Amino acid sequence: MIHYTKAYIQALLDKYMDGTTTLEEEDILAGYFRGKDVPQEWEDYRQMFQEIEAMKPQPKIHRRWIGWSVAAAAVVAGVLYLAIPSQQAGLPQTTPLVAQADTTKTQQSEEPVIQSPDTTSLRKVEVQPVQSKKRRMRKTEPTIHDYGKAYALMAQAEQERMEVERQIEQAEQEIIEAQLAAYGFIPVMQEDGTIIYINEQTEFIAYEE
Repeated sequence: MIHYTKAYIQALLDKYMDGTTTLEEEDILAGYFRGKDVPQEWEDYRQMFQEIEAMKPQPKIHRRWIGWSVAAAAVVAGVLYLAIPSQQAGLPQTTPLVAQADTTKTQQSEEPVIQSPDTTSLRKVEVQPVQSKKRRMRKTEPTIHDYGKAYALMAQAEQERMEVERQIEQAEQEIIEAQLAAYGFIPVMQEDGTIIYINEQTEFIAYEE
């Protein structure tokens, strides 16, 4: 079994995050993070590659999809749909009609020559339509880099969700501060960094965070 140095794996990780790794280098990273000697600071990378490996298609195995992985499946399906080439169909060709004519026969005798031509017969060649053949191109197999893009999109969606929750929490805090200010409470910063709300008239502490 080949053992790679930590510096070499770090260089491959930098290339992978920039989207410049080859398929062979991506296989090296996937095999490395399947091992047990992964440093603690690379735990996030190990989980990422495990999730990517779990999303790869496996024959005769029924996998369960939960929670946000449904969104990942939709993203991957969009990527795979753009990667499949369109079908090509050949155009049918027809064979032109061919006409044949018998040669005109003449009869000669001692009497004055009388020519009686035979009727010309035309024979039509039956046209057999050429069956069109559809040629299906081989589907392009998604690479580990495609799954990496899907994982990045999921991570971005999760960050946006957390940002929305933070903004909601901040808005609720501002509403509380406005209500306290309406009752005469003012914020006072303590030495330890905490903020308390004191009523200027009674000097009672109303709120602390």
